[in-house]
Amino acid sequence: MRNSNTNNWRSTALVAGAILTAGVVTTTSTTDVHADNSQNNAQVSNDQVTYDQVRATADQQLAQLQSANDSKEAQQATANEQSNAADLAQTNAQIDQLKASHAALEQEQAGAIAQAQASTAASIEAQTSAANAEYQQLINAQQQNEATQRVANDQQYAQAVSQAAASQQAVSDIEAQYQKSVNEAASVQTSQSQAASDDYNAAVAKENDTYQGKVSAQQATNAENIKNAEASLATAAANANKPYEVATTSDVAVTGRVAKPQKDVKVPDYVTKYGIHLEVRGYNGAIPVSDYTYPEFANTYYGEYPDGSVITNKAAESTPHDISEMPLDFQPGLLSYDAKNDHSEKVSADGLTADQIQVLRALALSWENGFRNNVFQNYREFYNAVNKNNGFANVAPTDIVSTDITDQIADQVVANRTKYNVDNNSHTIQQNGMPKDATYSSVINNTISGLQNSLTKEFSGKVIYTDTNENLTTMQAGNPTLLNYAINLYNSMQGMYYGELVNLTHIGGHANNLLRAGVHVVGIGFQKLTDAMTFKQGSGVSDHQNPSYAVTFDHTGFNIDHDVNLTKEVQNRNVWGTSTVDTQLNAIKSAQYHVNKVSGTKTITPTAADIQKATAGEQQNLANVKAQAQQALDTLASEHQANLNKLEKQYNDAKAQVKANYDNAVAKAENVREEALKATGTVDLQAYKAQLDEAYQNMVKADQAAAQKFAADRDAKVANIKATENAKLNAKLAALVPSVEPQIQQLEAQHQAVVAHGDEVLATLKTENKAAYDKLAEKFNTKLAALQQREDIEKANKVRLGNNTVVLPSPVKTANNTDVTPVAFPTATSRSQVQTVSAPTIVRTATQTPVASAPVVATMNRGAGNTVNNSSASATQAPVVTQTAADTATNNNGTPVTNNAAVQTPIAATADKATKADNSKKSATKADTTVAKKHASAKKSDSAQKVNQSSMSIVALAATALLGTLGITYSSKKRHN
Repeated sequence: MRNSNTNNWRSTALVAGAILTAGVVTTTSTTDVHADNSQNNAQVSNDQVTYDQVRATADQQLAQLQSANDSKEAQQATANEQSNAADLAQTNAQIDQLKASHAALEQEQAGAIAQAQASTAASIEAQTSAANAEYQQLINAQQQNEATQRVANDQQYAQAVSQAAASQQAVSDIEAQYQKSVNEAASVQTSQSQAASDDYNAAVAKENDTYQGKVSAQQATNAENIKNAEASLATAAANANKPYEVATTSDVAVTGRVAKPQKDVKVPDYVTKYGIHLEVRGYNGAIPVSDYTYPEFANTYYGEYPDGSVITNKAAESTPHDISEMPLDFQPGLLSYDAKNDHSEKVSADGLTADQIQVLRALALSWENGFRNNVFQNYREFYNAVNKNNGFANVAPTDIVSTDITDQIADQVVANRTKYNVDNNSHTIQQNGMPKDATYSSVINNTISGLQNSLTKEFSGKVIYTDTNENLTTMQAGNPTLLNYAINLYNSMQGMYYGELVNLTHIGGHANNLLRAGVHVVGIGFQKLTDAMTFKQGSGVSDHQNPSYAVTFDHTGFNIDHDVNLTKEVQNRNVWGTSTVDTQLNAIKSAQYHVNKVSGTKTITPTAADIQKATAGEQQNLANVKAQAQQALDTLASEHQANLNKLEKQYNDAKAQVKANYDNAVAKAENVREEALKATGTVDLQAYKAQLDEAYQNMVKADQAAAQKFAADRDAKVANIKATENAKLNAKLAALVPSVEPQIQQLEAQHQAVVAHGDEVLATLKTENKAAYDKLAEKFNTKLAALQQREDIEKANKVRLGNNTVVLPSPVKTANNTDVTPVAFPTATSRSQVQTVSAPTIVRTATQTPVASAPVVATMNRGAGNTVNNSSASATQAPVVTQTAADTATNNNGTPVTNNAAVQTPIAATADKATKADNSKKSATKADTTVAKKHASAKKSDSAQKVNQSSMSIVALAATALLGTLGITYSSKKRHN
């Protein structure tokens, strides 16, 4: 019997069906195939044998050619060494013969050589003696001229002395008059100097008296000014020392109450009797708590009960009283509800208002991000299991955002669900009675198609994957308040996410969808359920008085070629819209923590620094007064010194004038004396003697310079004599015994030419050998590449279908000669292990043309309630096919999902769907169908089309028989108190 207070849900995994293209079916033997690792035995083709043979032949012939080349090069090198050695021996012998002949000729001409050398030495000696004699004659002539000049000078001086004696008295009178004039000039100089000195001393004394009077007056003024400044400073210091009151403002942190999730919830006997019934792949019945890696995750299962009604140990700290007390992070654990302490706003009978929906959107977004970040930080192994193949293992995800764009998506999804009467147990997909253009994937694709096309062009040549999925749960409230709805949604999401993290091999579809790192935006929709929906069996709605809601989480995002940096760069771009929940989140954050400004006063006791600051102006004023006082005294001193300098200059000028007067008088007396002496005909004997001596010394200096030139000329002449005579001697010796050095140099040059020629021959041989080797290697490489390409094409067209091999047509070039890239599907799984698969697509160029898809071949497993061990499950792998456009995956209600099934698909592919709902204690089977399409070239020949068409029925029949063994077990659960 279903309990009316349960809020049950289930996750639905959607699996795409296969559209088989025409091909040739051949039968081969295969090994067993498992769902998680399907492989065929390696088949060795004739082409591979040919490739190996050619490879072996190439290795053998290239090795033989290399060996032959090495042998020829070694032989040439040996021949070069032998030839060089023989030529060197012959060259050395010829050089030795030349040197022996030269030595013999020298011995034969020894007498003539000695005679020539003696003749040359005698000639050099005779010419050198003649040059030395010529030099000595020039030196002797100089010495004779100097002696003659000395005699003439002595005679001239003696004559001057005789004339001076005759006029001695006249000279004495002239000298006496001169001395008298000099004495008179000196007396006048002394008198004038004394007068100038007396005037200077009197002026200096007067200046000193004046200066001292000014200094005394200025010092009195300075003392008064300093006294006043010191008094002002003392007053300021006294005032600065007094305590005073000031107004203050302080920051006071206010921390609001935030409910803490409760991990250790207790529910009497429930698990013992019924176990945990979350829809996780691999469990058709209850999930043992012992299977959970983290037991606290199992407790989140009770979150599906409204208000946590089955919990017997409700904690007060886990019971929020208002929306502002709801946690914004998402740690594992549940919240309790207390209607008596609910201070939140009411929800009318008409349902949530737009503002209330935005509050719930803000909270749900925060919880989704909290779950992703907490799993990454503290339960990394689950995060890596989901993202191990998309480049984001151990890479933190970016936060999911909710914007005006995603709100449009969510609102449109809600409108479509309402229009087509889709209940809270059903996803927004075609299989639930909706047209294709009304499905959640179509709504998302229509909204982000512009961004998708832009990214496709920007990252040309890279694979752009989409992460698009939908999670679904039910929200209700026994008490129509915003807080009751929020607590119900929080607890429901706990079970939907943490409850599905059983262990690394068992991760539910909801958690898997949210943990995908490529997901970046979410549209959170709130569909108000009709009475018919809430009263429907399995709805999970326990309260029919207040509105209940189906809450949809439509996620999407892009993964650029599994490149973390490129993906995050796109996620961080300003292309996803403007957040619409910041106001709501900030209001809750502010209530939980904010800072208040508190005003007040306090008494300040001035510190030494405060006093110093307060009196700084007066201290500076005192310093300025003292500086001005000193400056005034310095100015007086400067003026006084300037006056003294002026007086000193006047005194020095007077003394200079006195000296000039004296010098003029003496000069005049000397002029008179000179004139008188000239009149007597006498001369100054001392000056005359000095004049004669100077003329003689000048003559001697000139002779010394000439002598140096004579010596240099003689040395040059002797050197020339030696060079000339030795050149003549060398010519005679060369005629007697010719040199053999030119012949020796010629022989050595000829030997070097022989060596260079051998090196050139060897280098040419190596070049020719390498060219031959490279030519042969290129020939084999071309052949091997052609064989390998043909082998790769054959392998790509062979796929396993049960115990059969399907040979598919080779990929056909499109109009622009671009290969259509195949997309590999995951293997189909056993009845109890269904993989969640997103329908892949290939982004076509403008010139590619899609072809009509082949019929869908589907089978249905009529068995119910089968539980198969995960490790032993087996299935047959479907052919690898491709698709030209996005196809919405078919519904498969009640199918558990695992992280292994989370397949990231190229652009426009729909991803996993997971539904939170409930059903009764029964199992139903759903078709495990795979859907895909394959490109075909517009230029395919008619004959090829006929072959494919004729083969289609064969493949379809074979696929029908094979897929009939596949099925999905629909797991149901029922909650009890």
